[in-house]
Amino acid sequence: MSKASRDMKIVLDAIAQLGGKHSAVAIQTALSDAAKFGRERSISEISKQVALNKSYIGRHLRVFPPAQKGDSWEAGVQATRRGVLLSRFENRGIQIPKKHPKRGKGSTKHGGVTGMIKPGQRYRAPKFFYVPGLRGSGATGIAVRTGKGRDDFKVLHGPSVSQVFQSVRSDLSQELQDRAARKVAGMLLELFE
Repeated sequence: MSKASRDMKIVLDAIAQLGGKHSAVAIQTALSDAAKFGRERSISEISKQVALNKSYIGRHLRVFPPAQKGDSWEAGVQATRRGVLLSRFENRGIQIPKKHPKRGKGSTKHGGVTGMIKPGQRYRAPKFFYVPGLRGSGATGIAVRTGKGRDDFKVLHGPSVSQVFQSVRSDLSQELQDRAARKVAGMLLELFE
């Protein structure tokens, strides 16, 4: 158990010793504040690691409210586990000139996809193409051929919000514990003034 976890447990135990409705309200308020703040910080940190809109990230992170489990209280942030279509990341189609002797200048064809999964790192993939109207969602996906048949392709996915959240979560845990402890300490001071 880290020092911050021990300190937080001591503060929460001190509030619990006060007993009654006031201690539960103080604990719920502190944990709810920390969880909401954690969600906002997670959105910001995730957007630094992957080229997704903050609004999209926000739709896939939710706060679960404080709940008592045995003698302790818990609150937190949960991320959706499903994969993210590569088309959700920044992308655009590439147009290249057609090499046809009878056609004039300006004639082009699809030449792949360029985009960004990590901010600042572009990819260029001549074999990628768009697939509109995916089953289930109706969204447009980016795919690559796996064979010669019409339906021989694989729709591509990037890292999910949940995968990136796992790395961000551990980086933010100390900051969130400190914030909750400060909030609880402030409430205690108000009670005893």
